[in-house]
Amino acid sequence: MNSNGTACLLFAASIAVAMVGAPGCATTKPQAEPAVEKTPGPQGPPSQASVAPKLVVLIVLDQLGSWVLDQHLPLLPSSSVIRRAYEDGASHTAEYPYASTQTAPGHASLTTGAPPSVHGIVGNAVYDAELGARRTVDDRKHAVLGNKDRYVSPTQLRAETVADVLHRETDAKARIVGISIKGRSAVLPVGRKANIAVFYDAVARAMTTSTYYAPKNRLPDWLRDFRKSNPVEPLLQTWEPAEPDWLQKHLGPDVSPGEMYPAFPHDPREAPDPWYAFSGTPESSEYLMAAAYAAVKAERMGLDEVPDFLVLGVSGTDIVGHVWGARSWEYADNLQRIDRALTHFVKLLEARGPVAFVLTADHGVAELPERAQAEGRAGGRLRGETLIAWAEQAADAALGQGNWIAGYVPPLFTYTAAGKARHKELTKALRKSMPTMDGVEAVYDARDSAKLRASNKEIERLVGASLPDDPPGDLYLVTEWGWFDALSEKGGTNHGTPWDYDRRVPVLMWGAAVERRTSQDVHDVLRVATTLAALLNVSAPANAPESPLPGVMRLPN
Repeated sequence: MNSNGTACLLFAASIAVAMVGAPGCATTKPQAEPAVEKTPGPQGPPSQASVAPKLVVLIVLDQLGSWVLDQHLPLLPSSSVIRRAYEDGASHTAEYPYASTQTAPGHASLTTGAPPSVHGIVGNAVYDAELGARRTVDDRKHAVLGNKDRYVSPTQLRAETVADVLHRETDAKARIVGISIKGRSAVLPVGRKANIAVFYDAVARAMTTSTYYAPKNRLPDWLRDFRKSNPVEPLLQTWEPAEPDWLQKHLGPDVSPGEMYPAFPHDPREAPDPWYAFSGTPESSEYLMAAAYAAVKAERMGLDEVPDFLVLGVSGTDIVGHVWGARSWEYADNLQRIDRALTHFVKLLEARGPVAFVLTADHGVAELPERAQAEGRAGGRLRGETLIAWAEQAADAALGQGNWIAGYVPPLFTYTAAGKARHKELTKALRKSMPTMDGVEAVYDARDSAKLRASNKEIERLVGASLPDDPPGDLYLVTEWGWFDALSEKGGTNHGTPWDYDRRVPVLMWGAAVERRTSQDVHDVLRVATTLAALLNVSAPANAPESPLPGVMRLPN
């Protein structure tokens, strides 16, 4: 394999395990294969279910925006569980009611039913004077087992999740598990009272957890057994497309402008760190689902009358999408393999008893700018260091020579002490100057969150909904339509904007106590939390919307 492909996998894994979130670009919806027909479901009030689910599973396909599903659904086989849900279950389009469409806030919002202004998770990371950027699940206290330099916990989450409600209302009898390749995707949606959250760590070279869930610094027996029986090293295999002729027919050439190191094959063993590179391969998602089923069996989930809750965060769609884009051979081949593994996983759970599934995404994704431009749409990348340099120059011009900007962790600039001392003047200067830079739509005073939430302009309301009243930064940046914060000089794509392609996601439901319902309306994605609560037969979280999405049946008494 060439060195380009190797470097790509290393970069992909770095996104999965260590990347801080950044705003993404926006595009119009690209041309897709002929759409899979969605047969309208019946209307009217919910029907009576004959059985209540004993296990409710939230599946989050990271970065699977609505336009991405539209693109790939016709390419999935008729046996696909995703197609089954789309064609036979409850199928909706929903959107996030805030601007900071990143992984951490998305996973937090899905189960709290609240925006970042309430649950406090603004982005994947925040500015830190010592670290530069600190992940929002890094509390500097609860170390990862097998990696003493990494910390993971849900302690930064300010709102209760449906998992917290389930724990409380079942007197801690419900089993609650979060599992993902990414730490934030495992931890945040299951709140503070989960039995365990499990995630991958490249230093540990395995699935692991943190001392938040294992205070005695010991893995549970089932996880130790799984790691022993399922070592990662044999999974470090050359990734080649299963059906290159089929991919050529449906997607065109393998290599497209804007993809990082685009050409197949990709071999993680040739990467500088194969254990990081593993996260950017299809094998990582298959490994994840094997671990999830091991957790279900060990925790005896779904086997008694108390409903249990599992969150499965599939990170592979996001990692591959960042590097190659959602219309690449890599994305299609990876999604096919994820879908096959997910179909098998669902069958295993259905064999255990009544189970309900909710499948959605934490955000969408932008098109590769090169492809967008070739098809007549806007597109571009913004470099963080370029943004900081522009802001410093504008500040110097307005306030005199000085050191004004401490850092930029998308979507927020943080000022230095000197900048904070002259916050109003500095913000005024940057609000005037920054939008004259190519790719910048606007910047907003992060201290004005309440005012922004009350604005009559939608984009300002979306920004306000992204910011708590004590924001972890000073100035919020919104990219222009078609632009995003770059991950690399080599290409790739991102998300994190208030534009529709980033905010709109599918919500598919099927299984026990779910009936066919469809809608032309775009729903509030925060209703997913209320939907999960209804299926679990518990109260909705305190900040969640009142009603579940159409398709949830009335549960038996």
